Amino acid sequence: MDNGHPKIEYQMNMRPATILLGIVLALSTPWGFAQSVSLQTCLDSASANMPLLKQRTIQQDMLEAKLKSYGTALLPAISLNGQVSYQSAVPELPFSIPGSPGLEIPKGQYRTYAELYQPLFDGGISKALKSAEQAKYEANLQGLKAGEHSYRKQVAQLYFQLLLMDKQITILSKTIQLLAEREGVLKNALQNGVIQQNDLLKLQGEKIAQEKKLQELQAARLSGGDVMELLTGISLKNRELVLPNTETSSSKSVDQHPELKLIVAQQTSLSAGESLIGAQRMPRIGVFGQGGVGSPNPYNFFEKDLSSYYIVGLRLKWTIYDWGKASQDRRNIQLTNQLLSRQYEQKSIELQSNLVQLHAKSEQASRSLIKDDEILLIRTTIRQNAAVQLEQGVITNSDYLEEILAEQLAELTKSMDQIQLHQYQTLIRFELGTI
Repeated sequence: MDNGHPKIEYQMNMRPATILLGIVLALSTPWGFAQSVSLQTCLDSASANMPLLKQRTIQQDMLEAKLKSYGTALLPAISLNGQVSYQSAVPELPFSIPGSPGLEIPKGQYRTYAELYQPLFDGGISKALKSAEQAKYEANLQGLKAGEHSYRKQVAQLYFQLLLMDKQITILSKTIQLLAEREGVLKNALQNGVIQQNDLLKLQGEKIAQEKKLQELQAARLSGGDVMELLTGISLKNRELVLPNTETSSSKSVDQHPELKLIVAQQTSLSAGESLIGAQRMPRIGVFGQGGVGSPNPYNFFEKDLSSYYIVGLRLKWTIYDWGKASQDRRNIQLTNQLLSRQYEQKSIELQSNLVQLHAKSEQASRSLIKDDEILLIRTTIRQNAAVQLEQGVITNSDYLEEILAEQLAELTKSMDQIQLHQYQTLIRFELGTI
């Protein structure tokens, strides 16, 4: 006896059952993973599998079709027309002209003619339409990029959650293995009458509690992996998540954030719309020509039989006054632009605020990691010393169990701070719009 505690004299060699348990746990934890997957791989796959991004091809095709349509505005337009009519009355002269057959216009008339119009100057409306459509396309494309950015950010946050689960599973498995080793030793000690049954039961109770936590974590990890597969198309079964290499950035500029770039693109689209309003007020000039046959001749009523005719000339169209419609449209665009400017300022403030908080959290996590290493080293040393003290009968099994759990907590804390540091640094890049 030493200090009131029984001295346990037996070897600490791992039993076959304990070895088997370690192998099973290893296969059920990241230790057994054969392949690895990185955060960047998940992000790239998320972008490739995001259903909304498939609109890009459709929008590109729509843009090309509209630009091609606007490009035909300055090409000649040719139409073929026909008309058959019967009217109740026709013009008649109130007097007769000697030697003239008189004006006899038939009430039944018909004509067929072709018409050509060649625009010479459209006031720049075709160019303005193309610019407006291009700006609208860019705004829609930037909207897709903003959606993609949020989607990728969701994937990144889930990735770090799963990474933390993997670390917790690994640490819990290690703790269970230590408890299993101690359980085998205590069973031998109980058979030899060195310890009481309660010492073994306490350890077994804690081991069951740790196994329960492990089962819960494994279930959560499996569920999270299914969600990740849904988002990215990548199966995480038997795949090890790799802690990404991140760099600390001190930048405070958020101008490249997709949501801010979307607002800028929307403002550009509005400006293009304003230019279109100006072009619509410009005069338009074109050459026209019309030729056909008719009865009677529409330009000479004395020709009652079927005869040919034509007309050529210049055509001018200029909306001089539109009752203030153009001015009101411009005013609406300017007001909308002001709203977007306020939205830009508000969003910029929110992003900068998030950035400041993330920088602070990143710095704190970095400082905490230094202390975590010191604490973990101390806790590991204490646990190792406690194992020797337990062998010598200086401490009880309960004391040793407390040291195991304290070391586990220190290791969990370090893992959490390490993963959070990389998560904060990754989120900083998201706020900066560089990832």
